[in-house]
Amino acid sequence: MAKTADIESILRKVTKRETISQTDRRRVESLAEKLRRRVEEKVRQRGASAEVTLEGSIAKDTWLKHGADIDIFMLIPSSVKREKLTSTYLPLAKESMNGFRCTERYAEHPYLNVQVATDIEVNIVPCYDVEPSNWKSATDRTPYHTKYVKKHLGNRQKNDVRLLKRFMKGIGVYGADIKVGGFSGYLTELLIIHYGGFTPTLNASRRWKLKGVIDCENYYGGRAEEVEKLFDEPLIVIDPVDRCRNVASAVTPNAFYLFSAAAKFFLKKPKLTFFYPPAVKPLDVAGLCRVLEARRTDILFLEFGKVRAVPDILWGQLYKTQRAISNLLRQHNFNVLRSAVWSDEVRSNILLFELEASTLRGVKKHYGPPALSTEEDRFLPKYLSSPITVSGPTIEAGRWAVLIKREYRNAEFLLREKLVGSGRGLGVGSRVAEALEKGFKVMLNGEMAKFCEKQPPFTAFLTDFLRGTPTWLSKVSGC
Repeated sequence: MAKTADIESILRKVTKRETISQTDRRRVESLAEKLRRRVEEKVRQRGASAEVTLEGSIAKDTWLKHGADIDIFMLIPSSVKREKLTSTYLPLAKESMNGFRCTERYAEHPYLNVQVATDIEVNIVPCYDVEPSNWKSATDRTPYHTKYVKKHLGNRQKNDVRLLKRFMKGIGVYGADIKVGGFSGYLTELLIIHYGGFTPTLNASRRWKLKGVIDCENYYGGRAEEVEKLFDEPLIVIDPVDRCRNVASAVTPNAFYLFSAAAKFFLKKPKLTFFYPPAVKPLDVAGLCRVLEARRTDILFLEFGKVRAVPDILWGQLYKTQRAISNLLRQHNFNVLRSAVWSDEVRSNILLFELEASTLRGVKKHYGPPALSTEEDRFLPKYLSSPITVSGPTIEAGRWAVLIKREYRNAEFLLREKLVGSGRGLGVGSRVAEALEKGFKVMLNGEMAKFCEKQPPFTAFLTDFLRGTPTWLSKVSGC
């Protein structure tokens, strides 16, 4: 482990960069209150019932210097029917934000996302004003989260939350949305409350085990076996305001291990790059083609257009499609080494599949049932008379085996044929299937050059994909 002084030196630099000036603080807090009042006034004008409050990181003073998201909640009486959240209260929110660009998004129910400045977004969220355990929607807990954090998080620890958020952003695991599958802001606050600070949290994470339990309020009295029956995620953090909820449910295994590994290496060799990774320097198209040729693998690109879905749903659809196509390729014996998803969330989407080879030999071995088993009576007639049989059947190590012609030798051809007509039968996302019906392209290696010329952000993404190493890891000695 590095010297404490070396770690503290880095943390002081990050703290200085993330310290919010009084001018910025007044600007954000004044804007938040102004917008809250606009919503409150519109609710009053329309004769609706709702208490309008500020929640989230602004209310808790844990927001990052360049990440001021304002959360305005409309606390609605529990007697109001659920459909009114969409038919009455969401339109009220839109009316109150007249003049700003508004986007309707969806979590458990719709909410409004508003861009009010280049560096500030506002979320206006309807929820029910209920007592704990009487939840009618997932967002009903949020006001209680705010109260819990404000009560238990000390002033010094607010900077530790900022350090932890910045660290997680730097290594790519901050955000509980489907795209990231990482740690929410509320989860970072609970970790700091539980462990007491930034460095203790990193130290503790190195000892985390799958399905480890953090129970701030000791609801389960250390009965890990009881908790494990309720939750099946890599990390289990019991919500202090709801013992039946895992705050870390969004954390994927990849994010879980990535955070623990990055924590280990930061404590070993602290660097600013953990918090502020350098921007990816994209290769030019010629450079990309040279790298692709030198890899001796094949990268298959599936490009398609606009998916009619808000970002929250879009990424779930894209990841579902990625899994379905990976399975398709593997079922036909194409070895998928890696895969990834890119989207501009507006009109362009690409799925990448790095294959050991995109073209296979024309014959493969297929194993059948054990000799003398009842299944052989079906297996033998099928392959003895089949036009795809090249050799056999014969017995090998007690099993019937046969050499047969492959149905698909070329991965490009496989995708083009299976995706014609949307590929719904493969398990692709329904919204993606609609986009595929309108057309798609399958490209191999350097064939994606024209797309890269049109989409510099994708070129940076592909450059990073080809490198395949976290920025912070490449800067750590001894790895």
